[in-house]
Amino acid sequence: MAEVGRGTVLAGRYRVLEPLPSDLDGVSVWRAVDQILDRPVRVRVLQSGDVAPALDAARRAALVTDARLVRVLDVGMHEGVGYVVTEQIVGASLGQLVEQGPLTADQARAVVGEAAAALEVARRRGVHHLALRPSVVHVSADGRVLLSGLAIDAALAGRAHGDAVATSRTDAVDLVRLLYTGLTGRWPLDPESAAGAAPGLPAAPVLDGVPVAPAELAPGVPNDLDTLCAVTLGTYGDGPHTPGELVHELEPWGEIRVGRAADATPAAPGVVAAPAGATSDVEAETAPVRVPRQSVRTVFDEAPPGVVRPGTPPPAAPARMSGLPGARVERTSALPAAGVGAAAATSPPTLPAALPPVGGGATPPPVPPPGRQDDDAWDGAWDGGDDDPFPFEQDEPQERRRVGAAGVVLVLVGVAVLVGLVLAARALFTLPDTSGGGTPAAEQSATPTPADTAGGETAAPPAQPPAAGPPVVIGIRSLDASDADGEHEEAVSRAIDGDPATFWFSQTYNRPDFAGLKEGVGLELRLAAPASVSGVTLLVNGTGGNVEVRATSGDAPTQGEVLAAAPMGPQTALTFAAPVETDVLTVWFTELPTMPDGRFRIELTELTVQ
Repeated sequence: MAEVGRGTVLAGRYRVLEPLPSDLDGVSVWRAVDQILDRPVRVRVLQSGDVAPALDAARRAALVTDARLVRVLDVGMHEGVGYVVTEQIVGASLGQLVEQGPLTADQARAVVGEAAAALEVARRRGVHHLALRPSVVHVSADGRVLLSGLAIDAALAGRAHGDAVATSRTDAVDLVRLLYTGLTGRWPLDPESAAGAAPGLPAAPVLDGVPVAPAELAPGVPNDLDTLCAVTLGTYGDGPHTPGELVHELEPWGEIRVGRAADATPAAPGVVAAPAGATSDVEAETAPVRVPRQSVRTVFDEAPPGVVRPGTPPPAAPARMSGLPGARVERTSALPAAGVGAAAATSPPTLPAALPPVGGGATPPPVPPPGRQDDDAWDGAWDGGDDDPFPFEQDEPQERRRVGAAGVVLVLVGVAVLVGLVLAARALFTLPDTSGGGTPAAEQSATPTPADTAGGETAAPPAQPPAAGPPVVIGIRSLDASDADGEHEEAVSRAIDGDPATFWFSQTYNRPDFAGLKEGVGLELRLAAPASVSGVTLLVNGTGGNVEVRATSGDAPTQGEVLAAAPMGPQTALTFAAPVETDVLTVWFTELPTMPDGRFRIELTELTVQ
């Protein structure tokens, strides 16, 4: 049997780099690189135990495709040693996440719910895990749940497959054990399980052969989760019998926020954690230097009034020449400088102390003081005509009153269009005079006849039937093919509130086909009275997905003729081939749109009926 260590190349392709922790006897786990595809992989070397059944189990696990199951990339033998190559696992295990304390109830619900949904997909392909424990459930830094060891770990432990009912029940119970661990930080050991003990985690206390209820070990455990753990781990065989049943017990759950990298260590209070992956001095020296960055928007928002913002120098004030030869007058700001009193701000600008002589050495008289108009002060001293010697004082108001040619053209075009519309309206609504008498037909028809005025009373015109308005929606409820309570019934009224900023939303799934758990979801619309309906318009966040409309009630959402069906977009108009007289409609979603986070759900901002 070959010795596998650092630098070993398995099957001429996978170069072993460094060991990783393993909790199974006779199995070593290595970080490696695929030299052909140049990608990091994870290699499990099977040195002892039931190698042949484990390799066969790995081949069966490779046939199950789900984003939450670690992909099996290759299976084979190398010089008498079996190996299984999988994708690299980047998330911390559940055991690592609860080392510092139990998870919150909503996070434990979400992590175990995602794992249960993945195992339900595998169960429907005839593959079971049968060796669930905290070390095989991983949560990445971006909140993705990854489940490793599907079918392989149980084969290595020598656990034989039973019938479908027993194996499904085993996985369901072990998933509840993981939920117990997330809520309490303790592992409820089952001596008959192939999972065995959980290294690094204390065992759950036992009372009368049954683990103590989670609510007695950790505060804040909801009643539904506490009852689920107590009933499933009890002695009567109650609780969910398949992972799918556990999904229905746990849903809905929210976003996962407790994930982190597998090699990241959570920092203790008041201590700054070392950078992830800094395992040697060489790596520490080559670690990228983080340069503090500051947003330009932050700089602009924080600048106090009156301070020149960085990178934007104030425009230079243009120098203006006065009408006097040789005199140069600088233009100054009309706003008072910071810190200058009101008196200084309102004082008029002064001229330079001395001006060059004008025309033969004559010196202009002094400037009159503020508030006094001395017209004689300039008599005989200015021979440049009637022009103002300081024309720049008149420039600025004229510039502000200047109107661009484009604005004038737009105004003229608008007036012309308005006149054209008025003339067109008069020509459209005025009937031609066919009697030759010059009286408009409308006036002739309005002239009462002698028969109408008999008795001194004018006959009232016949009443016109009111125009039929659009159908009015008075009731709406959500529909779920697998749950009579629907999906997010509390938010369903937002779909018809007329506000596009609010929306009704479904549960979130990892596949557009509802992760294979149900046929679809929908909405039942009740109208105020039977009306002629010609179509439905949907405003939806996200892209993709499919929707159908039927004139049927929510009790049988998939029965009846499909009036319209189409793929969804931001605005989806479903127009019927012919109007339908009905007082109830069902909008049925058979495929979910894709959201910006890469997952799948419906966010219906507005729904209207035509």
